[in-house]
Amino acid sequence: MNRSISFEPYEIEQLLQKEPLFVPWIDKIGAVVRNGNDNAYTSLIDSILAQQVAGSAAASITKRFAEKFDYDAKAIAASSVEDLRACGLSSNKAKYVQGIAKAKLDKTVPFEKLHEKSDQEIADYLLKLKGVGPWTVDMMLIFTFFRKDVLSYPDFGIRKGICRLYGVDTLDLKCYEQIRTKLSPHLTLASFWLWEIAGFKE
Repeated sequence: MNRSISFEPYEIEQLLQKEPLFVPWIDKIGAVVRNGNDNAYTSLIDSILAQQVAGSAAASITKRFAEKFDYDAKAIAASSVEDLRACGLSSNKAKYVQGIAKAKLDKTVPFEKLHEKSDQEIADYLLKLKGVGPWTVDMMLIFTFFRKDVLSYPDFGIRKGICRLYGVDTLDLKCYEQIRTKLSPHLTLASFWLWEIAGFKE
């Protein structure tokens, strides 16, 4: 089920107290609301379909896939790679999606109960699946499980936003960890603004 992701005024105030450098950016950007999908199984498939594909192409592939399979795990698992490729998937993505469907069917990944798990437990389950890496897990934690304290180092937009916010050219892991510690427990809110900062046209 789709739902919007927003934040309470006190969360915004607390983050701004931790990092006043956000203030002038927020004056230009304003509040940020993004949409998420709380169905872990379909969200994970969608994330695989969209990997390394431009937005319009990803939307087209997802539409064709949904029309043909309706995310039905049995149908996906029983299909051939060629059937999936006909929707626009690469051979690797076809295998990844089949792996997700099979994990749902045999309950290797308890998709319906993942919301009850900790961030680390969710990561442990999802990283067992081929095609799922740390970035995908981070995006799932934000947009599917609605966790409030996620900052993704693998995400290019996040790193670019941090560099613009702090006026630096590069961001190493040590500096990232210092910033992560400073902005916690409001890292998801910070992420939303950092994405906007990264793409902001002066």
